[in-house]
Amino acid sequence: MKYIHLGGDAVFTLGSIGVEKTMKLMLGCAAVNQNARWPSKAELKAWGHDIERLSELLAATISSGIGRATAQGYAEQLAGRIANGELLPLIFATLARYGRSGRFHHLDILATDEPGQYDDPADYWRSVEAHVEARAEFRDIPYGDNAALDAYESRLRAFIAEEMDVWWFCLHRLGVQGCFGDLGEKIGWEIWETGRPTPARLDL
Repeated sequence: MKYIHLGGDAVFTLGSIGVEKTMKLMLGCAAVNQNARWPSKAELKAWGHDIERLSELLAATISSGIGRATAQGYAEQLAGRIANGELLPLIFATLARYGRSGRFHHLDILATDEPGQYDDPADYWRSVEAHVEARAEFRDIPYGDNAALDAYESRLRAFIAEEMDVWWFCLHRLGVQGCFGDLGEKIGWEIWETGRPTPARLDL
């Protein structure tokens, strides 16, 4: 996603779909463990599409499943890494906004010649980048040097992408550890590419 105005909608739309489906998949695995059946269509629809709400459901499910973990202390560290991440809630807010109407925000304005019903999805992403820019290593923005600014923005967005990578890895390991039941253990192996390295910023 080199340029937000060109690649943002595609990245955020696909990102919101992928994160939502992964959350629901792991929640479904936990439901199988608890109820011995996959959630019904009505139950799945009741979970909705709000990634922020799904994240809360997922956190509660992880918390209740920690006691089943093969290595409970390790699982607690993984759960803590997700729960204590300052950037993840901002990313999830961005994806939730895109999941709600982000794909159609600008099209709706063009079609109706009226302000969108919801606030601009790009505002949420700006909050994500502003949070990272407040870090010491990102405070000096090289304005006036196009090449340096491109490199800076690539580094900034790689930092954000790695935070999502950390979340994905933690969910994979929590699944493998058994926090979502036996089916979750199998799925846990499937959601992380074999041979893919552990994220450098896991910080456990």
